[in-house]
Amino acid sequence: MMTPREAVEQAIFVAVGAASLTRDRAQGIVDDLVRRGQMTDEEGRLTVEGLMARVRAGGDAYGIVGRIEDGVHAILRELGIAQRDDIVDVDQRIAELEHRIRLLEEASGSGSSGTDAAPPGAAD
Repeated sequence: MMTPREAVEQAIFVAVGAASLTRDRAQGIVDDLVRRGQMTDEEGRLTVEGLMARVRAGGDAYGIVGRIEDGVHAILRELGIAQRDDIVDVDQRIAELEHRIRLLEEASGSGSSGTDAAPPGAAD
């Protein structure tokens, strides 16, 4: 059985390999068209860049890289590994709760009295 780290590494290698393979194939076809005189170097470069942008973004037909990224996200969820969006959401919820606590303390007058006991775990 693969470790979580190995699973993520493998998914990343697949994503990079798929994007690289797509670019290499597209570049080979474009190079052939340029050699035949059916396309200029600049047209070929723009064609390959446009194709890679569509592969990354997905466009109308969902792109290879997008599908692989979805797979990596699914693996991370399955392994219980928090993703950046999850952490940002939790941070925001904590900040909101801290703000509410401050408002409640100020409303009850205990926040400004200075006689409150130190919170558990606070240094003396």
